Amino acid sequence: MPQKLKALIVAADSVTPDYIFKHRAQFPFFNQIIENGVFAEHAAYVQKGYAESYSSEQNWATIYTGLTPDVHSITTNNVRGQRKRPEMGDFDGLRPFWQVLNDNGYSVGLWAADDCKSPTPINGYAVSVRYDMIETPVENRAAPREVQLCAKDRFLSKFLNGSPPPRLYPQTLKQQGYTFEQLRHDADLAEKAIRKYHFQDALPNFEAELDYWFSAMRCVQRENAVDVLYLFTPTTDVIAHCCMYCDDNPTLIEAYKLLDKYISAFAREFQPENTLFLSDHGQQNFKDLIRCSDVSVQREAFAARDEVLWLKNGYIAFEAYNGALLFTAHALRGIFLAMGKNIRHTRIENARILDIYPTLLELFGCKIPDGRFGYVADIFNRPLVNVEKLMIDGNRKLVAIIQCHAINIMDIVINEVYLADRFADITVVGDAKYMEIIINNPRVTAFVSFERFDISAYDDVYCSYYNAGSGKINHIQISERLK
Repeated sequence: MPQKLKALIVAADSVTPDYIFKHRAQFPFFNQIIENGVFAEHAAYVQKGYAESYSSEQNWATIYTGLTPDVHSITTNNVRGQRKRPEMGDFDGLRPFWQVLNDNGYSVGLWAADDCKSPTPINGYAVSVRYDMIETPVENRAAPREVQLCAKDRFLSKFLNGSPPPRLYPQTLKQQGYTFEQLRHDADLAEKAIRKYHFQDALPNFEAELDYWFSAMRCVQRENAVDVLYLFTPTTDVIAHCCMYCDDNPTLIEAYKLLDKYISAFAREFQPENTLFLSDHGQQNFKDLIRCSDVSVQREAFAARDEVLWLKNGYIAFEAYNGALLFTAHALRGIFLAMGKNIRHTRIENARILDIYPTLLELFGCKIPDGRFGYVADIFNRPLVNVEKLMIDGNRKLVAIIQCHAINIMDIVINEVYLADRFADITVVGDAKYMEIIINNPRVTAFVSFERFDISAYDDVYCSYYNAGSGKINHIQISERLK
C-alpha cells in the first residue's frame, strides 16, 4: 500500500480565472474545490506592451520562491547575468518550495516544472522536459519534447511511454490560405477564416499530453510514492494566445475541461489530503487592455492601432512572429484553488502571487524562510505555524498617480506602483476621456480629472516618466502628506 499522498499540485500556464468562475458548471472538479475549499484571483507580475514586460518564467519563479522578480533574477533572457533559459540549478540558494519541503521531511515529485530544465537531485525526483519554441513561420508546427532526468532519477525512464507528445503550434496564415493584409482589409473574410480555424487542433494534442503525464505519474506513484506531486503544463498558454477570438471561447473552455477531467480522475484514485490548482496569470484579448465603449477613444488609445486586425466583434489580433494569429496578452490575474485537510471554505480577497509560496509552506507546517515578501492567506482552520505572516489588510494609503504620458505608458506605471505598495489605493489623475479605460484596470481604485485634483487629499503622489530613447518607464514621488 503506497504512502498517503499529502498534496497534488497542478499548475497550468495562463489559466484565466474569469473562465473558470463563469463556467463552473462545465468544470465539476474545479467547482467542487470552489464550493468546499478556497478560491482566489491573485495579482501577478504583468506589464502590457512593454519591452521589459514580466514573463511567465518570472511569475513561476516567484511562486516557487516567494521572491520578487528583481530578487530571484530568474528570467528567460538573463539568468544571473547570462543569456539562457532557466535551469533547476538556478534556484540554488533561493530556497524553492521543494527544498523547504525536503528539509522538513517531505518527498517531492516534480513533473515538467517550468524554469527547471537540467534537473538536479532532490528528495523524491524531478522529471524535466525541454523543447524549442517555434518563433518563425516554419512548415512543421510541432516542437518535439525531450524528457530530462538526473543520474539519480534515470530509473524513472521505465515508467515513461517514450517521449511526451510534441508541443503543437497553430497553423500559419499562409497554411490557412490567407495573408494578414487580406484579413485586415476584409472584415467578413477575417471573420469567416477565424471561425473556420482558431487552433482547434490543439485539443487532441493537449489531451495526449495530459494523458502522458498523468499516466506516468500514476505508474510512478504506485511503485515509488512521494508525499507531494507537482505537475506543470505550458500548453494552456499557447492555446489561449491563439484561439481567443470571441467571448466564452469554445476551444479554451474545452482545454480547461480536459484539465478538470484529468485532475479529477487522478484525485479520485490517489485521494490526496490536499489538492491545489493554480496559474501564474491569465489571458485577455488585446481589446481588454483598453476597454472603452467609445470606439474612437479605444482606437486612439491603442498604440499599435495601425498594425492589428480589428474584428467585427471588437476583438483584436496581431500576426505573430511565428506566422499565426495572436489574440491575447497576459492578464493581470491568475487563479488559485485549494481543497483539503485543515483548509476552510472561503474566498481570498486581495491575493497576490507572492502569497502562494508562504501559504503552500504553511499548508505543510513549514517555517517560511527569511526575506520572503508575501503573506499566509487566512484559509486554515488550525493554529498557524507562521502566525506572524498571516495576511492582515493594514492601514491603507491613498496614492495618486498623475498621467503625464500616453495611456499605454500610464498603464505600465499604474502596474508598477501597484506592485510596489501592497496597501495603496490608487487614484489616477488624468484626461477625462480616458476615464473608462483607466477605471477598467483592476489595480485602480478611482479616477479624478486634472481639473478636480486636490494634492492635499493623498498620502503619496507620483508622476510617471518615460525615456523614449532608452525605452525606460518608471515613476517618481513628488509629494508626501505631512504626518
